[in-house]
Amino acid sequence: MKHGRWKMTACSPRLRGRQGREDGRWKMASGIKYPVSGIRYPAFFIRLPSASVFVICVLLFFSTPEAYAQSVDSLISEAMINNPQLKALESRIKSAEYKSEGVGYLPPPTIGLEFSQVPFENPNPFNQALSQNLSVSQMFMLGGKLNAMTKAERKNISISEKEYEAYRLQLISKIKSKYYEIWMNEHHMELREENINLLRNLFKSTEALYTTGKAKYSDLLMIKAELASSETQYKVFENEVSAALFRMNALLGRDLDNKDLEVYHAWSIDSLNYSPEELEEILSSSNPEIQKMEQMIEMNKLEIAVNDKELIPDLMLQGMVMRMPRGMFLTTKTPVHMLDGMGETEYMYAVMASITLPFAPWSAGKYSAREEELNSTISGLSSEKYDMQRRMISDLKGTIERLKSSGDQVSLYSNQVIPLYKETLEAQLSEFLNSRISINDLISTMQMLVMKEEEEAEFKMNYQMIFSEIESMVGKRLSKTKE
Repeated sequence: MKHGRWKMTACSPRLRGRQGREDGRWKMASGIKYPVSGIRYPAFFIRLPSASVFVICVLLFFSTPEAYAQSVDSLISEAMINNPQLKALESRIKSAEYKSEGVGYLPPPTIGLEFSQVPFENPNPFNQALSQNLSVSQMFMLGGKLNAMTKAERKNISISEKEYEAYRLQLISKIKSKYYEIWMNEHHMELREENINLLRNLFKSTEALYTTGKAKYSDLLMIKAELASSETQYKVFENEVSAALFRMNALLGRDLDNKDLEVYHAWSIDSLNYSPEELEEILSSSNPEIQKMEQMIEMNKLEIAVNDKELIPDLMLQGMVMRMPRGMFLTTKTPVHMLDGMGETEYMYAVMASITLPFAPWSAGKYSAREEELNSTISGLSSEKYDMQRRMISDLKGTIERLKSSGDQVSLYSNQVIPLYKETLEAQLSEFLNSRISINDLISTMQMLVMKEEEEAEFKMNYQMIFSEIESMVGKRLSKTKE
């Protein structure tokens, strides 16, 4: 049977990698050898010689797909390069950088060409205009306005960077969640695969007992029903893996139909090496959402500085060259001695300087109202930041408690619950063969063991998800995943 992207065998990867052997010792049960911790496959169900089983398991062990599995950190690194939303946020940062550069330039100069007083009777502007004027003007913003505007605009770069960082942390959390969700479903598939093989071997053994009158026909029907249930559940988990792969590919920026993803199955849960107080301090100083609010407050303060500088007048300088192809202008008061030489081309120039008056009573109100607007915005952002920080710390405290609870559950199941159920099943297998218990008791214990192992996997998955949630809250990687 195929399991995800790799083949399952009677010597399963989970059994080979973690439960197949213990210090090289082998235990006897009904005269046949089987691994001490490998309770999933009692050897009296295996009809091959023990040496053959050993050789097969060794070969499969060295061909385990764990060697080709990808760590969660490698997938995160891949997503940092290929995730389309991250690329979009990177483009926003570049856009903000270019925009801030453009703010620091002077407004463009103005050049003008004027043909003045051209008669309709002879509308040749080059010879009949009384004056041909070429002017150039430039506005100069005084008082360090451009520098202040550039500083305020550059805060948008920091805001975009914090948006990028916030999404990056969310992306890491989502990838981890999907990674461990895939692991959990594949782990469940392994359990079902092992259970299916065990039930098939149990059916053969019970069938042999039935022919000798030591087992009932109802026992065979019960095993068949349980086998059908396990096979159906296997398919359900297989579909869950396929669904999770589509979502993971979307996060990684891969082709959605890509199937080249292997997850590690031999890993241990992360450990939280920070106290709640330390995590709260890290959250307050590193969380990108809080830092984004701080940058927005700083930007509004800089805009107040820009607004104050708007009260400084701007200077306009203009230069003009005038060409009069028909000579000087004639008026009724033109002196007679100036009539000599009339009609000859004359050249003149003009220089003009002007300033704005933003402090005029009918204009100053615009700037005072803008300052009040910005102060109100700062007040609102400060309150919003304080409330956000309080809520985040409250959520962090609750999440830390959830992590502790989940860690305690993992420890309880790994060290007590599952080992006890395995010992129980081991004893009941011998009791069943000796007709001291019914098949119902044996199957019930098998079901409970599978259920407890599935619960343990779910607790481990939840623990890792909660851990990544804490990392997303505080805005920092707290520990690398152990592979």
